[in-house]
Amino acid sequence: MSLTLLIVVVVSLAFVPFPAAAADVHDPPNGPAETFPVDDDDPPTGDPLENETGTTEVIVRLTPIGDPDAEGDAVVPELREHAAEERTAFESLANGHPNVTVEREFWLANALLVTVDADAVDVEELLTVANVTAVHGNVEIETRAAAIAGPSGSAATTAGPSDSTITATNDAEEPDLTRSVTGQPTGQHTAGLELIGTPDAWDRFGTRGAGSTVVVIDTGVDPSHQDIDLDSWAEFDENGTLVSDRVADAHDPNGHGTHVAGTVAGGAASGTHIGVAPDASLYGMNAFGEDGTATFASVLAAMQRGTADEEADVLQMSLGADGTFNGFIAPVRNARAAGKIVVAAAGNSGHETSSAPANVHDALAVGAVRSDRTVATFSAGERINKTAAFREPPAEWPEFYVVPDVTAPGVDVISAEAGTTDGYLTQQGTSMAAPHVAGVAALATAATDGRIEDDDLQTAIIDTATHPEGATEPDDRHGHGVVDAPAAVEAAQEAAPPTPTPSPDPTPTVDPASNGDENAPGFGVVLALVALVFVALVAAGRSGR
Repeated sequence: MSLTLLIVVVVSLAFVPFPAAAADVHDPPNGPAETFPVDDDDPPTGDPLENETGTTEVIVRLTPIGDPDAEGDAVVPELREHAAEERTAFESLANGHPNVTVEREFWLANALLVTVDADAVDVEELLTVANVTAVHGNVEIETRAAAIAGPSGSAATTAGPSDSTITATNDAEEPDLTRSVTGQPTGQHTAGLELIGTPDAWDRFGTRGAGSTVVVIDTGVDPSHQDIDLDSWAEFDENGTLVSDRVADAHDPNGHGTHVAGTVAGGAASGTHIGVAPDASLYGMNAFGEDGTATFASVLAAMQRGTADEEADVLQMSLGADGTFNGFIAPVRNARAAGKIVVAAAGNSGHETSSAPANVHDALAVGAVRSDRTVATFSAGERINKTAAFREPPAEWPEFYVVPDVTAPGVDVISAEAGTTDGYLTQQGTSMAAPHVAGVAALATAATDGRIEDDDLQTAIIDTATHPEGATEPDDRHGHGVVDAPAAVEAAQEAAPPTPTPSPDPTPTVDPASNGDENAPGFGVVLALVALVFVALVAAGRSGR
């Protein structure tokens, strides 16, 4: 029986909070196990095998690498090497133990997915192995679909499990988070693109994202839609095993990922531009099963593949679990060390809440605003006390920081509808806001020909965000403000190192002795001797007169 630790998830537009699973980031660090299901450094506070019988999955955490010595793409080999060294002792145990099997290795977090016979193995035995720092469950992440009354009163249903259907309420002040309305986009650009200045960025900087790559880790992407041009694909099962990497196999039974991908890089086949960076390369990754659930292992596998891809610039993650989750610290930080920006939805449980991985300080957390730039009621936001929220957080993190970092359009966002070639859906949530920011990151990367460093890129996006109330310090509703596409791209260009000036080709030098003919060595010497003889004869002739 697989261990399942249910955590509230914001990946779906139909997010529904479950207080029993939510975590308060101000809980003491030794709080309940469900609040802190994993710790990267210390022994776990709960026993994932205590109430289990038979074959059970657990995640074994090994000593983290800290800060890699390498930079950029060179970080990946270093992470691989460190993980290989650290897991040797545990692999030796598993090779000689009939009740312990290593199913999958994850160098991005220095973790192992392990199956054990819970009747024959206890956690203490695993923790005694060299380099093992923690053992926790393969956390299950659940997404929920919604069915609501459409404009004419008929049900507009998104794909997903029928037992998770929720009926929306029509609230004129704040659209219900579960609302999903079919319709057609109007105008040259969606309202979200207009709000963040996307058309201006295109015109001023002459780019729509060509040369940049965004990895959308979600429920999949439907490449049959007229506005989706999918360049690459990967799908993972609950163990993090690669199921397929053929674009021909790409699909999205839930629809959430297709909507997100459309906002990142969708086209304008309908006559309306829906994507912030339509010329960016789009890499779809499905970490969710057809039942709408994912696991820590499947999400980690997707992050790992995206990090290993040298072409990838942005990891777009409109998913997460309410509260702080130490398990995401290592993969987010290692992805950043490898030069990737990790854009994550802040969460949909409202003020004084946040979700992981967005509340990992190194991630770029995104909240949601309405068309008038006011923060949506559902949009998560809080002030994080790192000591209270995480066990032994990285020393370089500030003691206090706010989530989100920035905000973006997240109410009544229209984008591509999965399962159709030309359908569109209007949805809401921080899941819809985050891809606007991922698209801006792609524009900035393209405008600098990829020269911008990830730290400078993230700073450019954050520092140029415009706070509607003119605040000079970030707050826990807007963060630094609403993302500003042209200002962010301009700041990125200013921060990027200059374009290298190609060195002129050196003027070829000719050896006089060769007379320029490498195949006739010494021929120049003969000519020189002839010339000398000639000069001598002329001189002799003159002297004889």
